[in-house]
Amino acid sequence: MLMNTSVLNIAKYYVNFSVFLFLVLSVAFQGSYAISGAVLVSSYVFLFSAQVREKIALTNIEKGLIAVLIMYLVSNILEVVFYDVAISKIDPQSKILAFIPLIFVLNAVKINVLTTILGLGVGALGLFILAIYEKYYLGLGRVGLNINAIQLGNIALAFGLLTIVLSPIIYAVKLHSESILKKRCKLAALICVILGFLSIIASILTLTRGGLVFVPILLVVVSFYYLAQIKHYFKQLLILTVLAGAVIALVIPSTSIVSRVEVAIKNVESYFVEGNATTSSGIRLELWKAAAIITMDNPVLGIGEKQYMKEKKKLIEQGQIDPIVLNFGHSHNAYFYAAVRRGGVGLLILLALLFYPVLVAHQEIKHHIKSSHPQAVKAPAVALLVFGLFFIFANLTQTLFAHNSGMIMYTGILIILTSLMLAVREKEFIQTLYIKH
Repeated sequence: MLMNTSVLNIAKYYVNFSVFLFLVLSVAFQGSYAISGAVLVSSYVFLFSAQVREKIALTNIEKGLIAVLIMYLVSNILEVVFYDVAISKIDPQSKILAFIPLIFVLNAVKINVLTTILGLGVGALGLFILAIYEKYYLGLGRVGLNINAIQLGNIALAFGLLTIVLSPIIYAVKLHSESILKKRCKLAALICVILGFLSIIASILTLTRGGLVFVPILLVVVSFYYLAQIKHYFKQLLILTVLAGAVIALVIPSTSIVSRVEVAIKNVESYFVEGNATTSSGIRLELWKAAAIITMDNPVLGIGEKQYMKEKKKLIEQGQIDPIVLNFGHSHNAYFYAAVRRGGVGLLILLALLFYPVLVAHQEIKHHIKSSHPQAVKAPAVALLVFGLFFIFANLTQTLFAHNSGMIMYTGILIILTSLMLAVREKEFIQTLYIKH
């Protein structure tokens, strides 16, 4: 019995450490996810323990998650088989295989909710420090270019939003009945919110426009689920919002993000009025146009990556699209890219993967989180929902899953947030919350 307890305890500490490290390193430097990912994978050794395996009891949500991940991987594998695509082209998607066992590990060995929030917070701080270092010490006009500015910007924004959305849990954790410790919980929650805003500032410094455009929509979604709390803490939230807005307003002038947005609008106008496809936005629109034309001729199963490039050349020869599109291997839009390469079938599978967290999170709030529960119980489900929506929006202007960083961070955080959401069903967790409701 002592040995069994020892194995489970060791597993608990190691798994929590590996999740924390994965979130902290994120995309802090080139290949950082490879280090944190390796540590996370090493935790799978505990699956060889009978005591750990006995604890595994997958929910329907976890089984569904495994299903959509496998379907997405299989759809990419079939493209390799049917269309003679180089196996290296699905290297990012193959990372799914490395993460599926994590679902079993986190089902058996529950991660501590504070570990996840702390990991996101420290990770957010790390991204902010990286952005400040590159912007003001190295003097770079756009930070994150050594990694991938767009990827870094989107991930920093995701970290910022998640840290803010999960902060109510820290505010609500009943560490002790003494008021001084309760005040420290409030302070810790405030620090989490600040770290979240710092990560959003890091995203702004990357000059990545795609994700930022949809932040207002995400804020409306969060407001809908936290309407009662917004009314109760309206004054505090108003002060915090004004302060955050002031800080961001001070940061923005030192960047060219506003001018980039203005240029993007002008570029779109130029594309539709003058047919100018040589600008940043014009190239994206021309890539979408090319993918749409090719997809209409092959709507069910697509044509694969190789034939996609050949078809673009044909369209150029016919004068239907600008030759500049040959400089890009993908479509700068995950949905068009999936449709042209793997057809309607591949597009539906991609949509299933992206919308799955949104659906299960909403259902969790609707059916499993009772009105009698403390409001902080909602936080993990709302975080999962916001995470899913963010990637749905971000993939409109970028093919995030065509990169290792995008695929790894999405899959890893998706599994972690799903596990966290399911953990709040536990009676022991709910009893640790003291927020009045």
